[in-house]
Amino acid sequence: MNKFKAALLAISVSIILVILKVVIGIITNSISIISDALHSFMDILASSITLAAMYFAAQPPDKCHNYGHGRYEDLAAVLQSILIFIFSITIIFQGLSRIFTQNYLNETVPGIIVMSLSITLHSITVLTMLKYAKKEESIALKANALHLLADVLTSIGVIIGLIVIHFTGVKIIDPIVGIIVALVIIKTGYDIGKESIGQLLDTSLSKEELNIVIDKIHQFIPPILSYHHLRTRRVGNHRYIDFHILFPDDFTLHKAHSIASNLEMELQKSIPNLKTTIHLEPKSHFHPKF
Repeated sequence: MNKFKAALLAISVSIILVILKVVIGIITNSISIISDALHSFMDILASSITLAAMYFAAQPPDKCHNYGHGRYEDLAAVLQSILIFIFSITIIFQGLSRIFTQNYLNETVPGIIVMSLSITLHSITVLTMLKYAKKEESIALKANALHLLADVLTSIGVIIGLIVIHFTGVKIIDPIVGIIVALVIIKTGYDIGKESIGQLLDTSLSKEELNIVIDKIHQFIPPILSYHHLRTRRVGNHRYIDFHILFPDDFTLHKAHSIASNLEMELQKSIPNLKTTIHLEPKSHFHPKF
Protein backbone atom coordinates (compact mmCIF):
# COMPACT_ATOMS: atom_id res chain seq x y z
CA MET A 1 0.00 0.00 0.00
CA ASN A 2 1.10 3.60 -0.63
CA LYS A 3 -0.27 7.02 0.35
CA PHE A 4 -2.70 7.05 -2.60
CA LYS A 5 -4.25 3.71 -1.61
CA ALA A 6 -4.42 4.90 2.01
CA ALA A 7 -6.44 7.93 0.89
CA LEU A 8 -8.75 5.68 -1.16
CA LEU A 9 -9.24 3.48 1.90
CA ALA A 10 -10.35 6.52 3.89
CA ILE A 11 -12.87 7.49 1.21
CA SER A 12 -14.34 3.97 1.02
CA VAL A 13 -14.72 3.63 4.80
CA SER A 14 -16.29 7.09 5.11
CA ILE A 15 -18.88 6.39 2.38
CA ILE A 16 -20.03 3.25 4.20
CA LEU A 17 -20.24 5.04 7.54
CA VAL A 18 -22.07 8.08 6.17
CA ILE A 19 -24.87 5.86 4.84
CA LEU A 20 -25.17 3.95 8.12
CA LYS A 21 -25.06 7.07 10.33
CA VAL A 22 -27.60 9.02 8.26
CA VAL A 23 -30.08 6.13 8.33
CA ILE A 24 -29.67 5.50 12.06
CA GLY A 25 -29.57 9.22 12.90
CA ILE A 26 -32.90 9.82 11.13
CA ILE A 27 -34.51 6.73 12.68
CA THR A 28 -33.41 7.67 16.23
CA ASN A 29 -33.71 11.47 15.77
CA SER A 30 -30.23 11.85 17.30
CA ILE A 31 -28.39 15.13 16.60
CA SER A 32 -25.12 13.65 17.84
CA ILE A 33 -25.32 10.77 15.32
CA ILE A 34 -26.42 13.09 12.51
CA SER A 35 -23.55 15.45 13.35
CA ASP A 36 -21.17 12.52 13.22
CA ALA A 37 -22.65 11.54 9.83
CA LEU A 38 -21.99 15.05 8.58
CA HIS A 39 -18.46 14.77 9.91
CA SER A 40 -17.99 11.53 7.98
CA PHE A 41 -19.30 13.24 4.84
CA MET A 42 -16.69 15.95 5.38
CA ASP A 43 -14.17 13.12 5.66
CA ILE A 44 -15.14 11.97 2.16
CA LEU A 45 -14.70 15.49 0.81
CA ALA A 46 -11.42 15.96 2.68
CA SER A 47 -10.06 12.60 1.52
CA SER A 48 -10.98 13.42 -2.07
CA ILE A 49 -9.16 16.74 -1.79
CA THR A 50 -6.17 14.95 -0.28
CA LEU A 51 -6.09 12.39 -3.09
CA ALA A 52 -6.21 15.09 -5.77
CA ALA A 53 -3.57 17.18 -3.97
CA MET A 54 -1.17 14.25 -3.64
CA TYR A 55 -1.59 13.46 -7.34
CA PHE A 56 -0.73 17.00 -8.42
CA ALA A 57 2.03 17.34 -5.80
CA ALA A 58 3.69 14.20 -7.20
CA GLN A 59 4.10 15.78 -10.63
CA PRO A 60 7.73 16.62 -11.51
CA PRO A 61 8.99 20.22 -11.75
CA ASP A 62 8.26 22.04 -15.00
CA LYS A 63 9.07 25.39 -16.61
CA CYS A 64 6.40 27.19 -14.59
CA HIS A 65 6.99 25.33 -11.31
CA ASN A 66 10.75 24.96 -10.92
CA TYR A 67 10.45 23.75 -7.33
CA GLY A 68 7.80 21.15 -8.12
CA HIS A 69 4.15 21.08 -7.02
CA GLY A 70 4.46 20.26 -3.30
CA ARG A 71 2.36 23.29 -2.33
CA TYR A 72 -0.76 21.44 -3.48
CA GLU A 73 -0.57 19.30 -0.34
CA ASP A 74 -0.21 22.37 1.88
CA LEU A 75 -3.20 24.02 0.18
CA ALA A 76 -5.25 20.84 0.64
CA ALA A 77 -4.46 20.82 4.37
CA VAL A 78 -5.55 24.47 4.70
CA LEU A 79 -8.80 23.73 2.88
CA GLN A 80 -9.45 20.78 5.19
CA SER A 81 -9.01 22.99 8.26
CA ILE A 82 -11.56 25.44 6.84
CA LEU A 83 -14.03 22.62 6.18
CA ILE A 84 -13.57 21.32 9.73
CA PHE A 85 -14.32 24.79 11.12
CA ILE A 86 -17.48 25.20 9.00
CA PHE A 87 -18.71 21.74 10.00
CA SER A 88 -18.12 22.42 13.69
CA ILE A 89 -20.01 25.73 13.69
CA THR A 90 -22.95 24.02 11.94
CA ILE A 91 -23.12 21.31 14.61
CA ILE A 92 -22.95 23.83 17.46
CA PHE A 93 -25.96 25.71 16.06
CA GLN A 94 -27.86 22.45 15.51
CA GLY A 95 -27.14 21.34 19.07
CA LEU A 96 -28.30 24.64 20.55
CA SER A 97 -31.45 24.48 18.42
CA ARG A 98 -32.24 20.98 19.76
CA ILE A 99 -31.80 22.19 23.36
CA PHE A 100 -34.11 25.19 22.91
CA THR A 101 -36.80 23.20 21.06
CA GLN A 102 -36.34 20.09 23.24
CA ASN A 103 -36.26 17.97 20.10
CA TYR A 104 -34.39 14.96 21.47
CA LEU A 105 -33.60 11.43 20.28
CA ASN A 106 -36.05 8.56 20.73
CA GLU A 107 -33.81 5.43 20.59
CA THR A 108 -30.24 4.64 21.66
CA VAL A 109 -29.39 0.99 20.88
CA PRO A 110 -29.10 1.34 17.06
CA GLY A 111 -26.90 4.37 17.57
CA ILE A 112 -24.61 2.55 19.98
CA ILE A 113 -24.14 -0.26 17.46
CA VAL A 114 -23.37 1.96 14.47
CA MET A 115 -21.04 4.21 16.48
CA SER A 116 -19.12 1.17 17.73
CA LEU A 117 -18.65 0.09 14.12
CA SER A 118 -17.56 3.61 13.19
CA ILE A 119 -14.91 3.72 15.92
CA THR A 120 -13.48 0.35 14.86
CA LEU A 121 -13.29 1.06 11.12
CA HIS A 122 -11.98 4.59 11.49
CA SER A 123 -9.34 3.57 14.03
CA ILE A 124 -7.92 1.03 11.58
CA THR A 125 -8.00 3.62 8.78
CA VAL A 126 -6.29 6.32 10.89
CA LEU A 127 -3.43 4.02 11.90
CA THR A 128 -2.92 3.03 8.25
CA MET A 129 -2.94 6.64 7.03
CA LEU A 130 -0.58 7.90 9.73
CA LYS A 131 1.84 5.09 8.88
CA TYR A 132 2.06 6.11 5.23
CA ALA A 133 1.89 9.84 5.97
CA LYS A 134 5.04 9.45 8.07
CA LYS A 135 6.71 7.10 5.60
CA GLU A 136 6.12 9.37 2.58
CA GLU A 137 6.12 12.68 4.50
CA SER A 138 2.73 13.78 3.20
CA ILE A 139 1.25 16.67 5.19
CA ALA A 140 -2.04 16.36 3.27
CA LEU A 141 -2.39 12.68 4.21
CA LYS A 142 -1.42 13.51 7.79
CA ALA A 143 -4.06 16.25 7.88
CA ASN A 144 -6.62 13.81 6.53
CA ALA A 145 -5.61 11.21 9.16
CA LEU A 146 -5.96 13.78 11.95
CA HIS A 147 -9.34 14.71 10.53
CA LEU A 148 -10.37 11.05 10.77
CA LEU A 149 -8.88 10.85 14.26
CA ALA A 150 -11.17 13.69 15.25
CA ASP A 151 -14.00 11.58 13.86
CA VAL A 152 -12.93 8.68 16.10
CA LEU A 153 -12.88 10.98 19.13
CA THR A 154 -16.28 12.40 18.27
CA SER A 155 -17.68 8.89 17.84
CA ILE A 156 -16.35 7.94 21.27
CA GLY A 157 -18.03 11.01 22.75
CA VAL A 158 -21.27 10.19 20.97
CA ILE A 159 -21.34 6.56 22.08
CA ILE A 160 -20.61 7.52 25.70
CA GLY A 161 -23.49 10.00 25.54
CA LEU A 162 -25.82 7.39 24.05
CA ILE A 163 -24.92 4.86 26.76
CA VAL A 164 -25.54 7.41 29.51
CA ILE A 165 -28.88 8.36 27.94
CA HIS A 166 -29.82 4.67 27.65
CA PHE A 167 -29.35 4.09 31.39
CA THR A 168 -30.47 7.48 32.76
CA GLY A 169 -33.06 8.71 30.28
CA VAL A 170 -31.55 12.24 30.35
CA LYS A 171 -31.95 13.02 26.64
CA ILE A 172 -30.54 16.55 26.73
CA ILE A 173 -27.11 14.88 26.89
CA ASP A 174 -27.38 14.14 23.14
CA PRO A 175 -27.17 17.76 21.87
CA ILE A 176 -24.68 18.67 24.61
CA VAL A 177 -22.36 15.89 23.44
CA GLY A 178 -22.77 17.12 19.87
CA ILE A 179 -21.65 20.64 20.87
CA ILE A 180 -18.68 19.37 22.90
CA VAL A 181 -17.62 17.19 19.98
CA ALA A 182 -17.77 20.20 17.64
CA LEU A 183 -15.51 22.23 19.94
CA VAL A 184 -12.95 19.41 20.00
CA ILE A 185 -13.01 19.27 16.20
CA ILE A 186 -12.38 23.02 15.96
CA LYS A 187 -9.11 22.50 17.88
CA THR A 188 -8.11 19.77 15.41
CA GLY A 189 -8.82 22.08 12.47
CA TYR A 190 -6.72 24.81 14.08
CA ASP A 191 -3.72 22.49 14.49
CA ILE A 192 -3.95 21.31 10.88
CA GLY A 193 -4.28 24.86 9.55
CA LYS A 194 -1.42 26.19 11.66
CA GLU A 195 1.10 23.64 10.34
CA SER A 196 0.05 23.89 6.69
CA ILE A 197 -0.12 27.69 6.66
CA GLY A 198 3.33 27.74 8.24
CA GLN A 199 4.69 25.75 5.32
CA LEU A 200 2.91 27.96 2.80
CA LEU A 201 4.63 30.95 4.42
CA ASP A 202 8.03 29.26 4.16
CA THR A 203 8.51 28.57 7.85
CA SER A 204 12.02 27.27 8.51
CA LEU A 205 12.74 23.60 9.14
CA SER A 206 12.18 22.11 12.58
CA LYS A 207 14.75 22.67 15.33
CA GLU A 208 15.78 19.03 15.10
CA GLU A 209 16.51 19.26 11.37
CA LEU A 210 18.17 22.65 11.73
CA ASN A 211 20.48 21.25 14.39
CA ILE A 212 21.45 18.40 12.03
CA VAL A 213 22.37 20.95 9.34
CA ILE A 214 24.49 23.00 11.75
CA ASP A 215 26.21 19.91 13.17
CA LYS A 216 27.12 18.69 9.68
CA ILE A 217 28.56 22.08 8.73
CA HIS A 218 30.64 22.17 11.91
CA GLN A 219 32.12 18.79 11.00
CA PHE A 220 33.75 20.50 8.01
CA ILE A 221 35.29 23.31 10.11
CA PRO A 222 38.20 23.31 9.27
CA PRO A 223 38.91 23.41 6.30
CA ILE A 224 35.83 25.65 6.09
CA LEU A 225 36.47 28.79 8.12
CA SER A 226 32.85 29.60 8.93
CA TYR A 227 29.36 29.82 7.49
CA HIS A 228 26.59 32.42 7.40
CA HIS A 229 23.30 33.40 5.76
CA LEU A 230 21.71 30.00 6.50
CA ARG A 231 18.10 29.79 5.27
CA THR A 232 15.72 26.83 5.28
CA ARG A 233 12.19 26.09 4.15
CA ARG A 234 9.93 23.20 3.22
CA VAL A 235 7.70 22.61 0.18
CA GLY A 236 5.47 19.55 0.55
CA ASN A 237 7.83 16.75 1.59
CA HIS A 238 10.91 18.48 0.13
CA ARG A 239 13.36 20.53 2.21
CA TYR A 240 15.41 23.41 0.82
CA ILE A 241 18.44 24.98 2.47
CA ASP A 242 20.99 27.50 1.27
CA PHE A 243 23.96 29.10 2.98
CA HIS A 244 27.38 30.65 2.41
CA ILE A 245 30.64 29.01 3.48
CA LEU A 246 33.92 30.87 3.91
CA PHE A 247 37.26 29.51 2.65
CA PRO A 248 40.88 30.72 2.95
CA ASP A 249 41.92 32.97 0.07
CA ASP A 250 44.53 30.50 -1.16
CA PHE A 251 41.97 27.69 -1.75
CA THR A 252 41.38 26.82 -5.39
CA LEU A 253 37.83 26.76 -6.70
CA HIS A 254 38.24 23.07 -7.45
CA LYS A 255 39.25 22.27 -3.86
CA ALA A 256 36.52 24.45 -2.32
CA HIS A 257 33.89 22.94 -4.60
CA SER A 258 35.00 19.41 -3.69
CA ILE A 259 34.60 20.17 0.03
CA ALA A 260 31.20 21.79 -0.54
CA SER A 261 30.04 18.75 -2.54
CA ASN A 262 31.08 16.39 0.26
CA LEU A 263 29.20 18.56 2.76
CA GLU A 264 26.14 18.51 0.52
CA MET A 265 26.20 14.71 0.30
CA GLU A 266 26.47 14.40 4.09
CA LEU A 267 23.49 16.69 4.55
CA GLN A 268 21.40 14.73 2.05
CA LYS A 269 22.24 11.48 3.83
CA SER A 270 20.95 12.89 7.12
CA ILE A 271 17.80 14.70 5.93
CA PRO A 272 15.40 13.12 3.38
CA ASN A 273 14.35 14.93 0.20
CA LEU A 274 16.84 17.73 0.76
CA LYS A 275 17.85 20.24 -1.92
CA THR A 276 20.96 22.26 -1.08
CA THR A 277 22.46 25.45 -2.53
CA ILE A 278 25.89 26.42 -1.18
CA HIS A 279 27.62 29.71 -2.04
CA LEU A 280 31.43 29.54 -1.91
CA GLU A 281 33.07 32.67 -0.57
CA PRO A 282 36.77 33.63 -0.09
CA LYS A 283 37.70 35.15 3.25
CA SER A 284 38.79 38.48 1.76
CA HIS A 285 35.35 38.95 0.16
CA PHE A 286 33.38 38.26 3.32
CA HIS A 287 30.72 40.91 4.00
CA PRO A 288 29.02 40.26 7.37
CA LYS A 289 25.96 42.37 6.54
CA PHE A 290 25.20 40.53 3.30
